[in-house]
Amino acid sequence: MKSMKRILLIDSDTVTGELTKKFLKNFNYNVDLVTTGKMALDLINQSRYDLVLSDTEVNGLGGFDVLKIMKKCFIDVPFAFFTVNDDASTGIEAESLGAIKVISKRTDYINLPHILDNYFYRSHNMVA
Repeated sequence: MKSMKRILLIDSDTVTGELTKKFLKNFNYNVDLVTTGKMALDLINQSRYDLVLSDTEVNGLGGFDVLKIMKKCFIDVPFAFFTVNDDASTGIEAESLGAIKVISKRTDYINLPHILDNYFYRSHNMVA
């Protein structure tokens, strides 16, 4: 059995956020859900997460803003976007800021646990 990974999910849409949280819980992920970027930054400063999973468009500070602040403050938590804004320009900006992945809510939602499992497996088995 894999160890339970902690994920901070940032999504202004509480219905989608709650569904995603419950969905990932079924795959042994511990998910904290917040609806604003400020709430996310407050939690990141209080707890340890294995991944931040954020929509690009979030109330107040958006996902890109949160990632920029994390980098500026040397907060080293892997960050991925989970969004309907999955076009090439989003991917380019996400990569330039150091995000590990852009996951499409439209096409990859059902595969989200598998995508996360693959990421954690690869990052855990990397040899320095």
